[in-house]
Amino acid sequence: MNVFNKTKRVIALFILTISVLSASAQCKNVAKEAIKKLAPYTHTGEVNTMTLVLGEPSAVHLSFYKGLNYKIQVGTESQLGTVNFRIVDENNVEIYNSKTGKSDSFEFYSNSSQELVIEIVSDDKSKQGCAVVVVGMQAPKSNSIRNL
Repeated sequence: MNVFNKTKRVIALFILTISVLSASAQCKNVAKEAIKKLAPYTHTGEVNTMTLVLGEPSAVHLSFYKGLNYKIQVGTESQLGTVNFRIVDENNVEIYNSKTGKSDSFEFYSNSSQELVIEIVSDDKSKQGCAVVVVGMQAPKSNSIRNL
């Protein structure tokens, strides 16, 4: 292998590293903003990040436990444009859709321990970027929000 090919590889690796670090930093900022929006709920400590690519949906499976109030908060990079998410149960029954709910979060009381799937997709099929799902929880004071 000659010096020219080694140099090309080093430059390509450097560019790739810089772009990955830049994307990671941007995703951290999105996560920080999403966590701030959880208040007054307590963040569970888990940050679920995903890259939305060319209009393809991404999903995360999360567990929720009986007897707690929850808030699911979605955050995305602004470059993605309009991003929608939906929440489905283990039988694929839709519980929430941000297209009709017009919110980047969903609050509910969990009547049972259950797994839910949060599916996120960008309307703009030409863009890609970071999306984050964070969850907040709290013990109920009274049961005045949605029951699942």
